[in-house]
Amino acid sequence: MDQSTHPAKHPLSAEPDEDNPIPAKKPRTSDQPPQATSSSPSTWDVSDANKIMPEPSDTYIELRFQLTRFKGVYRVARLPLSFTFAHLYEYILLIFGWSGMHLHQAEVLTHVELYSGTYRPGDIKKHRSVRIPEEPDHYDDLEAWRQWARFYSMKTHDPMVRVSPLGKSYDNDFLLGNEPWNMDDPWERVMAETQVPCKKDHEVTLGDVWSRSRAHNISKGKCRNQEIGIKFEYDLGASWEVHITVHRDQNNEYMWCLHTPDNRPSLITAKGAPPSEDARSYHKEIEPKKKTVSDLLFDSETFERYLKGDVRSIVRNKELLVYEASHPPADMTEDDSDEEVDEEEEALADWNGPRYHSERPLSPYEDEGDGDEDEHEHEDEN
Repeated sequence: MDQSTHPAKHPLSAEPDEDNPIPAKKPRTSDQPPQATSSSPSTWDVSDANKIMPEPSDTYIELRFQLTRFKGVYRVARLPLSFTFAHLYEYILLIFGWSGMHLHQAEVLTHVELYSGTYRPGDIKKHRSVRIPEEPDHYDDLEAWRQWARFYSMKTHDPMVRVSPLGKSYDNDFLLGNEPWNMDDPWERVMAETQVPCKKDHEVTLGDVWSRSRAHNISKGKCRNQEIGIKFEYDLGASWEVHITVHRDQNNEYMWCLHTPDNRPSLITAKGAPPSEDARSYHKEIEPKKKTVSDLLFDSETFERYLKGDVRSIVRNKELLVYEASHPPADMTEDDSDEEVDEEEEALADWNGPRYHSERPLSPYEDEGDGDEDEHEHEDEN
């Protein structure tokens, strides 16, 4: 489904360029969005931060959410810059039909480069940390290159910041410990200068990552907005990855200014759906990119109702379903009961013992490797 059949509920006035000032705000017209919902908090209650609508914002950004390694399974949405990463997490659960029963974390990446053409569209191919100095030419200065390789070569792919519910990461809390750095030691000084900060998901907003002006985005002008992305991981250890990047519309715009601030996300495009979560077998699943998506995802009120617990979303064999929490479909339990493994698979499962979450079975539609880009450049995105 795309904008042709489900237009954006709240048309926004486009910003001409990220390095130019926003034009003067125009008087509100009938096609502009209504007032933001009254559930927006004036002050954050951390325990409920991901269950309350964000503060209203006058600036929206268009982003693409690509389920990595699943070509043709993605979303395009316009979100207010006041969205915290706690809201982002809840929104991803809604639009991909996940339960939220697993751990998650996110990383903000800089100098992002996407795959070109139609090979793995929306997937991040590579990225580079803005904290690391440029690699010297070893032909010009071999000793400088050796020093760079000694101190920085292992840090070039570090994210700008890590975001998690508790503000902790494996690198920061287990590998580095809590002892103070010895700044007289060259190695420890570099480690201290390049250490990746880790923040709680309610402390970081989309406005901290992308900005109207290049000079004020998270890279402080070292990257354009289009060169900044987010890698979101769900179900750590058997991760589903979603790459979130700037998406330009048909008019080559990606950021808008509203006359009246709003706080509701607007889904523009939804294609396909993931394989069923925690499935023991995918033998009855249709190809993920062919799964249908519920029309309720495009309703402007759905996200707020989802936060309140009024609606739920779930991935099934042939669709991503959004339903009223108080009235689940009568056939949902019946459908789920059909996903039993056959006798051979059941015997194999008994022989190998219980399956852990970190042993998520590989979907037959999932790409195992990067492959050769040139061999796939003519494949159709859908």
